[in-house]
Amino acid sequence: MSTSTRSWKQFWAFYALTLLLLGIVPLLSALFGTSMDFGALAARASETSGVPWTSNLWDVVRLCFAEPGLWLLIVGSAVPSFAALIVLAAARSSWQWHAFARRFRPLGLSGESLRRELASYGLLVVSVVLCLLAAFALREWLAPGEYVQTPVRLSWGVLSALVFAALLDQGAVLEEAGWRGYATPLLQNGLLDPLRAALLVGVLWGLWHVPRDVVSGLVEQFGLAQYALVYLPAFTLGTVTASIVAAYFMNRLGGSLIPAIMVHGLTNDAVGFAGMATIERALTPDHQLSKALPFLALSIGIVLVAGSELGRRRPGRQHAR
Repeated sequence: MSTSTRSWKQFWAFYALTLLLLGIVPLLSALFGTSMDFGALAARASETSGVPWTSNLWDVVRLCFAEPGLWLLIVGSAVPSFAALIVLAAARSSWQWHAFARRFRPLGLSGESLRRELASYGLLVVSVVLCLLAAFALREWLAPGEYVQTPVRLSWGVLSALVFAALLDQGAVLEEAGWRGYATPLLQNGLLDPLRAALLVGVLWGLWHVPRDVVSGLVEQFGLAQYALVYLPAFTLGTVTASIVAAYFMNRLGGSLIPAIMVHGLTNDAVGFAGMATIERALTPDHQLSKALPFLALSIGIVLVAGSELGRRRPGRQHAR
């Protein structure tokens, strides 16, 4: 079996597992008699514990102790990482494990100086925040008065809020070891160029959320046709553009997973740069599209500057430290 054939099999095995392992969540829910209405569970846990319901992983874990049913939310979010670990274990390749572990280093992988690496992190934060502010401006134009600015956004507290959003977002911390820690590097290693790898992972990442939308009742709420033809494409445009941005900064920093976690966490926007709205408003196609469009512009800019390599340097082209 050729190396490329083996790698493709590993990739599709990984993705199949991300879908199959999601089935564990409803099974555990039925086994323990726990509701899968995580919004209601979180609201009840927040009321009894006083812990705010946010996407911050530390807050979510604390809420889990107040409402054990929320542990299923943790399990579901971690499915891509579980899938990556299972495929890695089945591959029995020490170099793959070594490469996977190295991606958790935040610095020293790119061959750049420390100052240039820190500048890349700064560029990441500024780029994503500007996109979120553009999304807020777009939302104000499309739906005046439907979105509000959060007070922290306009205070010095925004700095600590940014750190928590970038590094402790539940979805980002639990998912990214799978999507960008395993799948994207596997595709980039001789199968696809980084741009096409990011596009494929972005589409599959978006489609991975369909079972969640079915279970939560979102598909029923929209109707199958409107969900499939309007909401899902708008949502998937967001995952595709975020995938391109994450892959670019990951490659720019030598393959480190930390920039991908930061992009994912910041685009989830716990700080509220793109404005806060009711859950009903957030589950609309134009809400998804209004955030995706600024990131589409950023993605196009990245491709125009970096090309299909998305910041990846071939061996021998790195700068001396």
